[in-house]
Amino acid sequence: MRKAVHLPHEESIVHYLARKTSLRILLLLLGVSLALIVGCNQKKTPLVVYAGKGLKKSMEEIRLAFEDRHHIPLSIIYAGSDTLLTTIQKSKKGDIFIPGSAPYILELREQVAAIRPVAKHMPAFLVRADNPKQLRTFADLMAAGVKIAVGNKDMCAIGMVAESIIAASEQPETFRRNIVVTGSTVNELLNLVVTGEVDAALAWEDMLQWPEAKDLQPIAIPDAINAPEEIQIAILASSVNPKHAALFADFVATEGKASFAKHGFRVE
Repeated sequence: MRKAVHLPHEESIVHYLARKTSLRILLLLLGVSLALIVGCNQKKTPLVVYAGKGLKKSMEEIRLAFEDRHHIPLSIIYAGSDTLLTTIQKSKKGDIFIPGSAPYILELREQVAAIRPVAKHMPAFLVRADNPKQLRTFADLMAAGVKIAVGNKDMCAIGMVAESIIAASEQPETFRRNIVVTGSTVNELLNLVVTGEVDAALAWEDMLQWPEAKDLQPIAIPDAINAPEEIQIAILASSVNPKHAALFADFVATEGKASFAKHGFRVE
């Protein structure tokens, strides 16, 4: 069983290596994407899009609709939001960034040309409907022996949310004692609870719409401490085709909202 590491001022060796490995893989993928662009005329140049892994189902539907209508290919790279942020900062390449949480965009500062609001993520604890510990309420999660999974705050948006919720709870230390796994992506957290490796995982409410979550149910987080996250799409200043990037950002922020709503996100 992987154990949670609670080092507020240090990064565990495991998470450090995981983050570095993820970054190397993403930089390699970016290099492949850019290599495919070479030799293409501008009209057919793919837009390089960095997207949070938890947004994949909506983004793949949007990709198909956008490419079909505008005949502009997309090269979408999915990973944890923090890993994507680091990739953009190091490579200074790409056209679009849509992470699972708006603060990641703010981190880029002058590397962002424009921002559009898209949808909202609502955090919730997910448990199996047939869980033997009969977990039904937020207070139940504090019981001795409950195994909880949360995200790594240095790798994914849901990890930052976890820190905020735990700190604001009435029993933060009790909560931390029940954390047995810290995952690098929200998809990993979902799988942990689906397979029964943990009793509960802090993920996004919209993931309950996923086929693999059919046997799960949510445990609501008290409004006073919950931390909904806004999803925004940013056009990067490094875009090699800002007109096409703006066209895609507008498509996601308008027609694309229907796909986000379909997959359980909250939209206005």
